Amino acid sequence: MFGGDQERGAEYAGYAGTLGAVSTFLVIFVVTWLGTQFGKRKAFVLSTLISIVGYGLKLFAYNPEMPLLILLPAPLMAFGLGGLFTLMPSMIADVVDLDELSTHQRREGMYGSIFWWVVKLGMAVALAGGGVLLNITGFDVELAGQQSASAILLMRLCDSLIPIATSLLAIWAVMTYGVTEESALEVRKTLEARRGTGSASA
Repeated sequence: MFGGDQERGAEYAGYAGTLGAVSTFLVIFVVTWLGTQFGKRKAFVLSTLISIVGYGLKLFAYNPEMPLLILLPAPLMAFGLGGLFTLMPSMIADVVDLDELSTHQRREGMYGSIFWWVVKLGMAVALAGGGVLLNITGFDVELAGQQSASAILLMRLCDSLIPIATSLLAIWAVMTYGVTEESALEVRKTLEARRGTGSASA
């Protein structure tokens, strides 16, 4: 962005990070409304598609001649994590209801622990994969802010295309998710008719 000027680069990265954090907080309210109006699956797909637009913009927004463009992808990418952590827990609750219908046990603790284990596994894989990708791109730590043009290009491609690919995979996974809004409501009604509005004992 700034010809190796790490101080100025860190300044703009701070701007983008702050905007992204604020946007993620606001996205929670937007995604909640979308989920109420259109259903959780559609809300997740829409929020993830918006984040894909943000990832794609990273290929064009990192422009030294127009540095403020770096802020453009941040609020759009916020829809990815905002949608994920807002909608997934409520979708897990639907799975817990379906499980209770067939097992007569309420096991939200088990499903919640599996969910967060997978989240932490994903974070660990991302951290490890980041180092591998840096080596693949030809990044040289000794060159500091003066990396080769090919390394910069490959880093930018990885930074944009890998999140796009994994987001599309997430959309596919959610679209094949068998619990619909209608079926979840029917399961809930059946459970309440069977044991009232309280929870079954584990």
